[in-house]
Amino acid sequence: MPENYFGLFGSFERAKLLLEKFHQITEDNARIIAESTDPYNSIDPSYLQYLESNKKRGRMPGQLRIHVRYGGYVTPWFDYLYVSKGEMKEILKGSGWRVRKFIDSGDSVYVAVIEKEAERGVGFLKRIGGLLK
Repeated sequence: MPENYFGLFGSFERAKLLLEKFHQITEDNARIIAESTDPYNSIDPSYLQYLESNKKRGRMPGQLRIHVRYGGYVTPWFDYLYVSKGEMKEILKGSGWRVRKFIDSGDSVYVAVIEKEAERGVGFLKRIGGLLK
């Protein structure tokens, strides 16, 4: 998952659901290499205000609402997620995955090597009672 593709999970809830599904369909030795950006590593007052606004609205601070334009094409609006290392670990809890290690870039961008846990507790999908059926 290079180029901050961890952000494509979009939200805390969607990341939990997709990670649990990935856990179900992958081998025991599966790994995810995910790049993300720590949203708190900014001194831009307007951006810091945006992070605070997200928290007040019940969204993750680094959760952006964007759409992409390229030539004559425009995507629908979608959520994109920037997370700190601590937030990534929180998202992974109960999903069957854990961070093996973080690789820092020297700025706000980092890479996480994520692997399956040997034993896992009750997963997020089971806790919500299969609402996605």
